[in-house]
Amino acid sequence: MLKLIADMSSLLCVILGWFWGLVYREAGVDSVRVVGKIDSDGLTLVLPGNGIIGEKPIDSLLMSAAVMAVVGFLETVAVGGKFAMAARYEYDPNQELLALGLSNIAGAVMSGYPGTGSFSRTAVNAMFGATSLLACGMSSLVVLVSMYILLDVIAKLPLASLAPIIIQGAIGVVNIKDFKVAFKASRAEFMVMIATFGVSLGLSVKEGLGIGFVMSVMKTMNDLGNPNLAVCGRLPDGSFRDVRNFPNAVPVENTVIVRMDARLNFANSRKLKEFCVRAIHVRESQSSKIHYLIIDGKAINHVDLTGCEMLETLAESLESHDQQLIVANLKGPVTRCLASAGVPDAILKHKGHLCIDMDQAISIVKGGDAKKAARDMQEFLKRVQNATVVMQQGNHGFYQCATPKGMCANVQVGATNGGSATPATSSNPTSSSGNKASPEPPQV
Repeated sequence: MLKLIADMSSLLCVILGWFWGLVYREAGVDSVRVVGKIDSDGLTLVLPGNGIIGEKPIDSLLMSAAVMAVVGFLETVAVGGKFAMAARYEYDPNQELLALGLSNIAGAVMSGYPGTGSFSRTAVNAMFGATSLLACGMSSLVVLVSMYILLDVIAKLPLASLAPIIIQGAIGVVNIKDFKVAFKASRAEFMVMIATFGVSLGLSVKEGLGIGFVMSVMKTMNDLGNPNLAVCGRLPDGSFRDVRNFPNAVPVENTVIVRMDARLNFANSRKLKEFCVRAIHVRESQSSKIHYLIIDGKAINHVDLTGCEMLETLAESLESHDQQLIVANLKGPVTRCLASAGVPDAILKHKGHLCIDMDQAISIVKGGDAKKAARDMQEFLKRVQNATVVMQQGNHGFYQCATPKGMCANVQVGATNGGSATPATSSNPTSSSGNKASPEPPQV
């Protein structure tokens, strides 16, 4: 019984609040604010914007509509994502956007105001154990019935009696554990959470979401502008790791190896260049002349035009000091982007090199064949471009794949009869037992 009362506490507060307001009115006290009279003609089809267009400036209408659309979508995604994480189910923001758009289009022809996903309603539903859209359907049915038979009763409902619903929903949304984790893991994210919570508590959820969104964008830009930069050394197993975290990593002779753990763009390209120059100066002050600068690009997944220009100017600057730039360990999309911008030719012009892996870069440092590295990079670029064509063609593409034995075979991707890749040749290799062997996976 106590659990039932606790679950129904919000409804009980509303009912008791209505009788409390009745007692006040009977006693002649009129200082209690109530919902008031609500005009409703039911589900009446009307033309959207009737009485507004022509009376209000169009720019004011567009600005208000844009703000409501963005903030409403952010509120919906925020509350939906939180409960999806808590309940461990898949959540598709695009589907939410379609649902919001369709519901607001339907509401616009029925004199409805813009609707979004509600923090309080979602939290209350979650508290009561709702797990499907049936709960939303029942809520909508109750609202529909109330619109026709309970408007006179709702008009005399004190506003204060509605507060427990909001409070109960807010309590279910706030998670103190997340604040503790954010404080220990990331002070920047903790400040974003505190600012969002404070503004939401002081003003409203919409203003809080707006502040949280702006501060999150600022944090992202700050992270891009201040990436992790490391000078790497070689471990006994042949890998290259940060010398600050791996004291046994040995620097390569006459060479500085630098790694950046972020995409290379306008926000951090200058910082990477300054870090490379500073790392060379420090090594030269401690040991002999540095002849090579190697940028390990395994953690770089995108390069913009500013980053491309920075690599060119860095190669030119190093050439003037009788030093060479080697960019190694590049990913496929990054290689394609650099090639489209003409960066490989510019780096080669200034006696630099592009390598597919660190072993090839070290080979060049030790006097290996630089032309072979250029040829391997060209072959790698061709495979990347072929893979891009396949992705663009969807399930109607063919491309060349290199097998471990160095052979090439035409492979059809996404066949219409099932979807898995199968060789396009007429014969399949067989094993010694006579059974057909599975085709080698594409090496792209």
